[in-house]
Amino acid sequence: MLAAEPPLIDLAAFHCQQAAEKLLKALLVAAAVRAPRIHDLEVLAVLAAPIYPQLAQRMSDFAPATAWTARSRYPSGFGGCTGTDAQEVADVLASVMAFRGEAAAFAPFAV
Repeated sequence: MLAAEPPLIDLAAFHCQQAAEKLLKALLVAAAVRAPRIHDLEVLAVLAAPIYPQLAQRMSDFAPATAWTARSRYPSGFGGCTGTDAQEVADVLASVMAFRGEAAAFAPFAV
């Protein structure tokens, strides 16, 4: 989506946030914690941090991407991912992908 011309930034941002959300929820489920039905990455990181303290900082880095969910799904109400550029989404995506590898060391069956 980021390689498209023009880049599909809103869609890429949405899917990037979703990937981070699913990873955090997978870690909670792997620890036998019921994952709440929310999209807030900060709340999910706070729930997972005591279980995975080694990953706490990395998880909290995803929090700003929470806004991408509503903005990309409801652009008329939130103005799309205004202020978010392709490089910002690419940077968060790279961070999510790296985090997946780190998380696999703690819960290989979850990710």
